[in-house]
Amino acid sequence: MTDSNFIDSSIWLEYFFNNNYGSILENNISMISILSLFEVKKKLMKEKANDLEIAKCLGFMKNRSIIIPVSIEIAENAASISQKKSIPAIDSLIYASAILKKSILITKDNDFRGLDNVKILD
Repeated sequence: MTDSNFIDSSIWLEYFFNNNYGSILENNISMISILSLFEVKKKLMKEKANDLEIAKCLGFMKNRSIIIPVSIEIAENAASISQKKSIPAIDSLIYASAILKKSILITKDNDFRGLDNVKILD
């Protein structure tokens, strides 16, 4: 694996709601799954953020990230990962994306605990 970072939705949400992990997100361009945009927007909407706040957050994510779409290869690998490791679908897709890009997945989500090339932040 390389030392490039692949940022999970949980890190972005921690940044937007609690101002944590600015040193990771503000100073570097990292990779994210397109699914992280979905997860972050869904959570912002659930928490009743207004349209301007949502646009600002998603705009920041887009400007600070290389966005990786879900490909056939990612989908097929994610299905295997999900089955073998009992990981939810979206998490498996995000993890498979990070693996394909030879990156370290940075997350707060314990669903990834014990997997190779994952760094879980407390």
